[in-house]
Formats: sequence, structure tokens, C-alpha cells
Amino acid sequence: MAFIIAPIGVVWIFITLVSAVFTTDEKAVDTDEITNYIEKIDNFALQEFNDKRQLVYFVEAKKYFNFKQEPALLIDPKIAVYNEKGEKVYILTSKRANYLDNGELKFKGKVDINAGTGVAYKMNAKELLVNTKTNDLTSQKEIIYLDEHATVVAQGMSMKAVEDKIQLIGEISINQDSGQTILTRDLSIDQSNSQKHYYAKSNTTYLASGNKIYAQGIDMNMRKGLVSLLGKVKILQKSGTTIDTKALIIKQSNNNEIYQTKEKVHYQSKVANIYAMGMRYDTKAQTIKLTGGVMGRYE
Repeated sequence: MAFIIAPIGVVWIFITLVSAVFTTDEKAVDTDEITNYIEKIDNFALQEFNDKRQLVYFVEAKKYFNFKQEPALLIDPKIAVYNEKGEKVYILTSKRANYLDNGELKFKGKVDINAGTGVAYKMNAKELLVNTKTNDLTSQKEIIYLDEHATVVAQGMSMKAVEDKIQLIGEISINQDSGQTILTRDLSIDQSNSQKHYYAKSNTTYLASGNKIYAQGIDMNMRKGLVSLLGKVKILQKSGTTIDTKALIIKQSNNNEIYQTKEKVHYQSKVANIYAMGMRYDTKAQTIKLTGGVMGRYE
């Protein structure tokens, strides 16, 4: 096994620019086709320490390639990142990674992250940068975050793995396995303390059960299947009926959704104009119960 030890601040003489071998698909790199390297190491390993001689991270890879005018390439890398107490913050694995000349690691394609708290993350990345000085993970390019029951597409991300929190950046599409699609911006994912909490304060569109719902933000408890649509809410049905309200709760379970609110409701259809002080809407049964001082006019 090759073994390299380097302190923080050392200039990485053997690391330069960007590798053309790095691709975003799931196919393994054919290392036999790599011929322009100036150095090759099998069973590569590297440790880096801070100025207090504390281990910062440990890198292993099946193969290491060094190039004259491209960055070093790692095949099947595994990176363990440590905090000042010597505890693993997270372990990151992928098919391939590059060293950049600033000391960061860059990943493309499928990336698995296992945090020291026990939380696991899976994602596909056009580019994911690991800052080996701060332990933060960032990307300014498309990220596909693979949750247990949903796929989330974003335009970038930042992550503090030590906190089990991810900030997905830009336009967001949440595609749930049960068929719902949620469109919003700048989504936060908090998995600290065994929760799975999604939230955004941007305008949100919720598409499901033949309904299109507009809201001013979203708060989701993914473990309990509870969705809170925040602020002013407008439900548009295929029939043309509209329902205006606030603070709508959606309970997702058994391939059904129940919409509930205790706020004022304004229901408008081709034949009815109704005001109420609450609502329960069973989307599977297609029944709406309006409650609390219901007043209506029919044509």
C-alpha cells in the first residue's frame, strides 16, 4: 500500500487542473484507457493533519493517477473526515474523485455520505466539492438528492455534515414516490435528532390528486407524511372550482390525501359560492366538508 502524510498548508505539487476522465454516469472508469499519467499508485492512501497534529481526513482509493496538466484522479475513493476530538464527521464514497490545486476534493456522479451521527445521504452530482479545511460540502451545479421516498432536484447545495443539515439552492422539484410533485425554491433539509424535516419560505406549487395548489411556503414532516402549506393557499381543481384559504395541512397516507384547515375558506364553483370557517377534503372519496358558520349562494 502506498501511504502519504501531509500537513495542512503544504503545497500539493502533484495536483493540477481538471480531469477529462471524470464523468457523471454510473459506469466504472476503464483505467486501461488512462495512458497520459505521469504517476500511478495502486491502493493509494493519504492522511492530512492540522498544525496541532490532529488527523483532519484520511483518503483511500483503489487507484491514484497523477497528470502533468490535469488534476490527480482517484478511482473508488473513500474519504473519512474527522473533527478536533478525533471523531469521524462523515465518510464519503464514490466511483471517482479529483484533487484540485486548492486542496479540495471534487466528486461527480453517485456519492454516498454516511455521517457520524448515523444519518445517510445519497445523491447524484454534476459537481460536489469537499472543503477539507471546514468539512463543508458545496455545489453550484445540479444535485439530485435521493431520499427514502422522494427524489429532490436542485440547482446546487451546501451542507454542514456535522449538523445533519442540507441547504438545496435555487429551483427545487420534489418528486414523491406516491405521485406528488412539489415545486419551490431554496429548500432546507434537517435530519438532526432523528427527524426528516423539509421546509422552504418561497412560493410553492403542490401538484397531486388532480389538484394544483399554490402557497407561500412549505413545511414537511417526511416521517409522518404531514405537509403544511404556509400563508395564503389557493386550490385549483380540474373542474374549475377554486378554494381559497390559509395554512393548509395535508395528511399523506395509504395512497390518499386529506386536506384540512381551521382558517377561513372561500369555495367557488360554477354553481356555488360558499364561505366557511374550516374544511376537511378527502381527495380519494372526493368529499369536502365545510365547517363553522357556513354561508353560501347557489345558482
